[in-house]
Amino acid sequence: MSDTAGSQTNGSSGTGKNGSQLGEETKILRDTLDLLLNKSMEQRRICEELKQENKYLQDYIDNMMEMGDVLNK
Repeated sequence: MSDTAGSQTNGSSGTGKNGSQLGEETKILRDTLDLLLNKSMEQRRICEELKQENKYLQDYIDNMMEMGDVLNK
């Protein structure tokens, strides 16, 4: 019977330690998610900028092609 009581005591202290570890792991995971979210938002911003630049370049190329067609006619 004393073995059972000892197991319960060890289990209780282990639970406290596991709770502390769980809290630390949760904080690390939350920080990681925040970092990933921030990086994702930054990548979206960059993607939007590149889309605008691509549109500008496509318009420029289209205008140059039209000018070339006018000269050939």
